[in-house]
Amino acid sequence: MCVGAFHGREAWAADRFDNLPQAQRVQSLQAELRKLGHEGRVSAVRWEPHSVLFNRNSEWFKVSLDGGEPSSVPEPDGATPPRVEPMDPPAGRAKQRTRVTSPDGKFRAVHRDGGVYVEEVSTEVEKVVKAASLSEPGVEYGTADWVYGEELEQNDAMWWSPDGRFLAFYVFDHSRVPTYELPKGWDKLRTHSAPRSYPKAGDSNAVVGLLIFDRQRGTLATVDVGDNPQDYIYGVQFTPTGSGLLFHRTNRRQDRLQILLADPQSGQTRVIVDASEATFHENRPLMKFLSDGDRFLWGTEKNGYRNLELRSLSNPESVVVLTQHAFPVHEVVRVDEPSGVVWYSAFSAPTPMLPQLHRVGLDGRGDQRITSIERGWSKFELSPDGTRLIARGETPSNPPITQLFAVNGTPHVLATLAQSDQKILDDSHLPPPELFTCLAADGTTPLWGTLFFPPEFDPTKRYPLVIDVYGGPHSQAVTGRFDPGPAERAFGVVMAKIDNRGTAGRGKAFESATYMKLGGPDADDQAAAVRALCDRAYIDGKHVGIFGHSYGGTMAATCALRYPQLFCAAVAGAPVTDWKNYDTIYTERWMRTPEENPAGYEAACLPCQAKEFNTGLLLLHGLEDDNVHPSNTMQLAKALQDADIPFEMVIFPTSGHGIHSPAYRSAKWSFLLDRLGVTAHSAADSPSTQEGDATAVKANP
Repeated sequence: MCVGAFHGREAWAADRFDNLPQAQRVQSLQAELRKLGHEGRVSAVRWEPHSVLFNRNSEWFKVSLDGGEPSSVPEPDGATPPRVEPMDPPAGRAKQRTRVTSPDGKFRAVHRDGGVYVEEVSTEVEKVVKAASLSEPGVEYGTADWVYGEELEQNDAMWWSPDGRFLAFYVFDHSRVPTYELPKGWDKLRTHSAPRSYPKAGDSNAVVGLLIFDRQRGTLATVDVGDNPQDYIYGVQFTPTGSGLLFHRTNRRQDRLQILLADPQSGQTRVIVDASEATFHENRPLMKFLSDGDRFLWGTEKNGYRNLELRSLSNPESVVVLTQHAFPVHEVVRVDEPSGVVWYSAFSAPTPMLPQLHRVGLDGRGDQRITSIERGWSKFELSPDGTRLIARGETPSNPPITQLFAVNGTPHVLATLAQSDQKILDDSHLPPPELFTCLAADGTTPLWGTLFFPPEFDPTKRYPLVIDVYGGPHSQAVTGRFDPGPAERAFGVVMAKIDNRGTAGRGKAFESATYMKLGGPDADDQAAAVRALCDRAYIDGKHVGIFGHSYGGTMAATCALRYPQLFCAAVAGAPVTDWKNYDTIYTERWMRTPEENPAGYEAACLPCQAKEFNTGLLLLHGLEDDNVHPSNTMQLAKALQDADIPFEMVIFPTSGHGIHSPAYRSAKWSFLLDRLGVTAHSAADSPSTQEGDATAVKANP
């Protein structure tokens, strides 16, 4: 077992990645794995009356709509459109665009110095719409804050109506939001401060409002966003017809979501959708308008799984239920209004992460699955008349294949347009990845994972196991897509990814299992999966490591704390070590506030339990991390030092949340290989031999 694995060892020192055993083979395998799967994909599909054209590996092909073998053709006219530069610069992660041009290109809204200005493009004449004022300290217009950008994906703060008459924009009052001071310039003579409004769990949020500027009248309307200053106001957009401004409003717990419609001249609002959940509501549910600009498809989780409804702005009480599945709808592929049909994908296969194509009438009748369940399907291209379909099929174990189907009647394959060559796996002596299942820590819930084997894998020998973890809410590591896997398994280790309870794609109960208790069932499930894998004869259960970054770093450190008997080594990159350190929107969505859930916060606090650490731990963090602040790692480091618990730490002076230094990879893998006993010899070269029968690698699903 792994108890006390790091006590009594000589001090660890990171080695350069190139000097690690089998590093050259890792780098060679990485180059090969990048190629795997590309042959099975097509692009630039063009439907013709009797055939379909497509691009495969930079060459053009044509195939009859009746099927047959694709034939090579010259590049069709207009196949390579001229590159069009974006009209406005992108926002960047967790930021909002500072310039937004009207749909007709005649006017430009600009955020500058805390205010909003409108410029006529042809004359460059600028008009003040709303300027920041010294009498309102902390109030800005036409922008949002970091937490809105990061957690609500709000990368815009100014919105034009389709006809360019109205301009809506944010009012953000930061005056009550605490500031986090993040020093920068650690590699310079002197550091400088980079303060930012950053509300942490339980803090006051910004007070958010909306204004609408009528360019024709020169007037401003204040939108009635409600009476609760701590509500979140986001998802702002004009209706397709421009008759109103839509926005999302959710309470601080994020268990009630409302869609409101504002009159652009008066600012008066009315509720279009009002939905609540026992735990948390999806912040950005599926919402797709039909051509009349009034009816829209809506994703609801009323029965515990995302399903489709047809609603309307003009009559919010009218709800047509389109689907009532006990599995989640994924996305809407096409709405064929003349035929009255909605095409959508859903996780309806027995293997739950393999999406399938369905269709249903706009009246909720005639629901039919189109694709076959042995693969997951995506990249759907439907012919204009809806009788032909091109789709890419794959599994986590099987590389992509793209096929042409007939869907008028019983769906069947007409032609294979592209197929992956698995020769790379054979040439590299790699078994294909294995999609496996095991039980969660509750003993009843199925979990799914992907297992990656080293070159020349021999099931009669034993290999260290390394877990690549993220595991955070609404994430999904094991998808229906083919995953060639990490090249680092060429170090002579078996590697695994597991989706624990709390991750996405399995319905509301599965996603809510970690509600109010992050670091509980999710970490327990990773441990349960490790125990299941250690029952396999070729897994060396005495040498198991885990690594992750961000939430994955939190998970790696949590697993190291709670399960020292399972894990010999853990590498935690940019971990949240105490949820009181992280932002309001993300943290309170899953944990509520520290005042509401003191037991949950205490149980997840790693510095609070530092004296219990008994697993080799490496902490990695960037000193300019404005997302998960470096104080997280520093708090844990101090607590470990105060308890005289040995650990390792590597700090990156000029790195943010994403650490791109080559030393990150070197530190991570030299630490793991050292603690797993691979430094002295590669398991692929001389793994220990098992007595008795070995467990065979499972066949592909």
